[in-house]
Amino acid sequence: MVRRVTSVLAIAALFACSARTPGKKGPVVAKGSGIVITADELKARLDEQSPMVRQTFQSLDRKKQFLDNLVRFELLAREAEKQGLAKDPDVQFTMKRVMVSKYYQRFFQDQDAGKKVSDAEVQQYYDEHKDEFHRPARIHAAHIFLAAEAGSPDRAKKAAEAKKLLAKVLADQAKNPGAFAAAARESTEDQATKATGGDLGFKTQEELEKAYDPAFAAAVAKLGDNETSPSVIESPKGFHLLRVYGRQPELNRTLDEAKAQIASRLASQKKTKEFDDFMKKLREDAKVTVNDAELEKVAVAAGPTPPLGQGPMAHPPHPMPGMAPPAPAAAAQPAASGPQTASH
Repeated sequence: MVRRVTSVLAIAALFACSARTPGKKGPVVAKGSGIVITADELKARLDEQSPMVRQTFQSLDRKKQFLDNLVRFELLAREAEKQGLAKDPDVQFTMKRVMVSKYYQRFFQDQDAGKKVSDAEVQQYYDEHKDEFHRPARIHAAHIFLAAEAGSPDRAKKAAEAKKLLAKVLADQAKNPGAFAAAARESTEDQATKATGGDLGFKTQEELEKAYDPAFAAAVAKLGDNETSPSVIESPKGFHLLRVYGRQPELNRTLDEAKAQIASRLASQKKTKEFDDFMKKLREDAKVTVNDAELEKVAVAAGPTPPLGQGPMAHPPHPMPGMAPPAPAAAAQPAASGPQTASH
């Protein structure tokens, strides 16, 4: 019984995206009472599979096995219709989902009309977004700062504290890679970076010199990635313990190098705007209204807290949320297992 149910589920998954369209074309490869499967239809279903799966259906026997699954799918669909499932809300919603997805692909995703980007538009974008294509080398650094102005009476005391703290950080780092950040959150006197473990972000050499002083910037530049300075760095404002996490190399892309990327981005923006404008018009024509009072009453079942980076905003929404068709790979798997279930 389990094998039989598995077989039925495999067929349903295999042909989940198939449409039983009237007026089928091409020579008939299988038929029965109320069922007609043409060569064109069979080929269309085969073409939906991945290239790797299609390769396994070259022989006549394998094509018969695939056709057998398609026949069983049609028989099951016919029985489901007899039971009135064509009017089931879930079935109708699924049909709408596939229909809307195909509509979106046909009129907004696949068409190139009006989506071409001119050289002038590419040039304008390049000129207005220079920082995306030209960027000096930058260093990702962090520091622990102990304040002591030059000439202040406690400067010698702070220098000793900084050396002692550095020795502790260097020792702790052997066991804990996050020791520097932990020490910064506890001991740094730079309130702007205390909460982030002394993180200064990515800065150019010029920015470091301007924010601190040339000696500070030079010391940062000498450090390798994931390296802590073995000595305390002195500046007019106090003492610094330094660590470098990584670097960004200089970026200098010409218009020719960036042209394809810019054109693709602008084309995508045009498609999005065209679709948004179309949806706005449909909404206005339909005079859509929302009942906030009733909406507020809708109870939403709480689920488990998603892992970090996997929440609802971890990825941008699909232009048609919930309307994307099933991935081809999902339908391909049952096709490979079809022969094993066909005989049971």
